[in-house]
Amino acid sequence: MTLSDGTTLHYETHDTHSQGPWLVLLNGMTQSTQHWGSQARALREHFRVLLYDARGQGGSDLPDAPPTLAQHAADLAELFDHLGIERAHLAGFSHGARVALGFANDFPERLDRLVLCSATARPTALAETIVRAWHQVLVTGGLEAMAWASLPTILGDDFLASHQTFLDNVIKASVQRNSQEGVRLLLEGLMAFPPVADLAGNLNVETLVISADQDLLVSTEGAKALADLLGGTHIVVERCGHTVPIERPDAFRDALLEFLN
Repeated sequence: MTLSDGTTLHYETHDTHSQGPWLVLLNGMTQSTQHWGSQARALREHFRVLLYDARGQGGSDLPDAPPTLAQHAADLAELFDHLGIERAHLAGFSHGARVALGFANDFPERLDRLVLCSATARPTALAETIVRAWHQVLVTGGLEAMAWASLPTILGDDFLASHQTFLDNVIKASVQRNSQEGVRLLLEGLMAFPPVADLAGNLNVETLVISADQDLLVSTEGAKALADLLGGTHIVVERCGHTVPIERPDAFRDALLEFLN
């Protein structure tokens, strides 16, 4: 679809039951709709599933400048209008969790329940330094260098140990689906987003927060603090790093279904 400012936004819908509630799955920063394929196929038995690439991701156009959180939220609202969606559940991973919180603040009347995965109300100094390091590696070494540098910070030890022979393919896929400029703009936009704690403090919505025990970017304490701010529920997925929907897809889906059904 084409947004009001001329930006093309790529989206996909997956549904078996045309009258079911809508569920939107929001990508991590360097992800695309492709990452949700297996989840969408399973979840479409319960929901009308919407996947989309934010501006700068996958099949969507690059932004002219680092996109703001308000811009991301407005883009999703326009997509709702385009598809005739009045309300939906949002399930956001990492960057997508921040976008979901922005949407919840700006368009609360269009939100049912909220699932926030790999998000924190208390970013640690380590997490903030890791994100700054990604940016420096990206601008000095390029997209492939950043992809390699990010692996040990976003994937847990268990997943890395069992997927060593596939890591080259993971990097190739990341480079193919992203552009250096798009990731740079998204990353710079992310670093300027309002604090998560400020966004969560304004909301009154049923919320599930999912974190993982091997996540270097999101501490258990920070994820629990986010759930507490929202009056929501917090669960911890074991033997898992930051990318919960990929590393432990069944655990992610089971938690989501139990909360939304």
